[in-house]
Amino acid sequence: MTVAVTRSADTGESPERRPRRGVPNPRLPLPVVSVPTVLLFIGGAMVWTGATWLVVNEAGPLWVTIPLHALVTFTMFTVLHESTHHAAGQLTWVNELLGRLAMPFVAAYGSFPLVRYIHLEHHRNTNEDAHTDPDAWTAHGPWWQLPLRWLTIDFWYARFYVARQRTRPPSERAETAAVVTLSLAAFAWLTVSGHGWELLMVYLIPQRVGLAVLAWWFDWLPHHDLGARRQNRFGATRVRVGLEWLMTPIMLCQNYHLVHHLHPAIPFYRYLRTWRDNRDAYLARDVPIATPWGRELTSSEYREWRQLTGSFDEEPPAPQPRQPSRFHSLRVAEVRPLCEGAVTVTFDVPERLRETFRFTPGQHLVIRAEVDGEEVRRAYSICSTPDSGVLRIAIKHQLGGAFSTFANTELAAGDALDVLPPDGEFTLTPARSRAGRYVALAAGSGITPILSILTATLQDEPNSKATLLYINTSGASTMFADELGALAARLGGRLHVVHYRTDERDPDLRAQRLERPFDIVGEALAISHERYQRGRLDGTRLRALLQARLHPAKVDEWFLCGPRDLVDMARRTLADRDVPEENVHFELFQGALPVRPSRRPGPTLTVTAGGKTAEIPATVGETVLSAALRHGVDAPYACIGGACGTCRATVVRGSARMDVHYALGDDEVAAGRILTCRAVATSPELDVDYDR
Repeated sequence: MTVAVTRSADTGESPERRPRRGVPNPRLPLPVVSVPTVLLFIGGAMVWTGATWLVVNEAGPLWVTIPLHALVTFTMFTVLHESTHHAAGQLTWVNELLGRLAMPFVAAYGSFPLVRYIHLEHHRNTNEDAHTDPDAWTAHGPWWQLPLRWLTIDFWYARFYVARQRTRPPSERAETAAVVTLSLAAFAWLTVSGHGWELLMVYLIPQRVGLAVLAWWFDWLPHHDLGARRQNRFGATRVRVGLEWLMTPIMLCQNYHLVHHLHPAIPFYRYLRTWRDNRDAYLARDVPIATPWGRELTSSEYREWRQLTGSFDEEPPAPQPRQPSRFHSLRVAEVRPLCEGAVTVTFDVPERLRETFRFTPGQHLVIRAEVDGEEVRRAYSICSTPDSGVLRIAIKHQLGGAFSTFANTELAAGDALDVLPPDGEFTLTPARSRAGRYVALAAGSGITPILSILTATLQDEPNSKATLLYINTSGASTMFADELGALAARLGGRLHVVHYRTDERDPDLRAQRLERPFDIVGEALAISHERYQRGRLDGTRLRALLQARLHPAKVDEWFLCGPRDLVDMARRTLADRDVPEENVHFELFQGALPVRPSRRPGPTLTVTAGGKTAEIPATVGETVLSAALRHGVDAPYACIGGACGTCRATVVRGSARMDVHYALGDDEVAAGRILTCRAVATSPELDVDYDR
């Protein structure tokens, strides 16, 4: 589940925030080169060479050499598998090279790009039918067919690929055709030249045994008989616990196959550590667990077995009631022009409210003010850092925006505004010991939470690096341009900023064109400099970045903030490259349109807010928030677009539906949480509680 935040169109503030709560993020940095993977390849090549020498020189029995060659097929698949997920190291060329070198030991008649495509289709469509998830071939059908299916998994892969080959890139098809042609020619030459027996004993028979074991161990054992849970990403495959000292080396860590499916870029030798570090989060999702001999365990049984709790029936502590937030009057300390059509607003926070207004980088404030005799509420992201001791927001003027116009033309130092304490889940809490790699994509005022996140994180994590892709019309309208430039210079190579300018007349673009060639080369090679690109960041450009410098395996966290089309494009592109959803955090600029109820009498609502309960008659199609406000209930809200999450509440009795729930995760919806600005009762009576 991702973090999502939507901003109302008036503001540049943050409203859609949907956290992926409870999903562990191991934050294990990928090494430059995975030494265990390289050693596994070298060891496999040495065993294959030795076993082949024994066969050719008739120096060893076949009952020894065939298992040795089959073992090489098994171990080399792990090298191939790691390279497929770019888990063999940060360097793309290392993954490409290892994948191609390992491929002949597994299936010489297939290409590395072909196997990569087929395997990633398995990850995208895990446990679907065999025509969608190619690995499902190993588990479907009657029991007596299964061994035959394991023995013929590569034939099914070939059929799967041929049916889709017209949609594949020309380079992939060309490499595949070349590999197939060369391998068949080599097999034919060996046979004609009298080496058919060696080909059979050294390669064809051991490889068939190795593939069958792989299909059984990698596909059937982790994925079979999962029931309804198989469609849940936490139930898509199982872990096999116990006898780790034996099972882990024998299975090359695939006894913890679930960890791989949740975090595909983690190297295989770190699966067990990841499980141990994030065990509580996994168990809270009731993941499938089995012993080495196939006995299924519930999470409670596993805890008892591992002595993680004192009782099978131990209940988790009851959640504490959520304290309702209330507005506080804060004096405006400064209103400063930021760029064309934007200002920053700094608040004077009294000492008694310092703790109340402590924030995490990326959070937002809800502002309440009276403009032209009407109350308006807006949510704006905090663009300062917690360590600065400053509470600052940025407001960009929007045509027709009531509060943004007021803030840019009339708001002045000394004025007072009503402000809710910081809230929101579009955040990153820095950790000094972490060495992370972050990528942020921002457009326009989407830079406000991103600036806070990047500044705080890179200051507090001296070993972390970040890349910012920042889209604007021109330099004149670019928010925090000078501050970003100074930050990149101060960090000495740990922040790389790429500006995308859609106005071809932008002076920054002309200045770059006039630079000397030496300067341009230096800029291209630099890590910390700011660069300027003409035009928008579209899908083609983003895919090119993902294939090289910003390969997903090199990035720990992605932060996206901008208009819906841009964020949706980025999310689709990242999903296509198998970036885990929990690593992608996003916020949008616009919420949904207001809900229009009828005037006909509807359900009865019982609303609890601030410790007070009121019974309210609603009209047909009216949202819970609209009915509550109409009857004088002091319910919290801001964007009214399902975006900021300020109006969230819990259903106590009855049922409700939401047309959108940007600010809630699916797990929260399942637990009865609603956004009252989008929730309409679907039962005659509905009880909701804002305080839970």
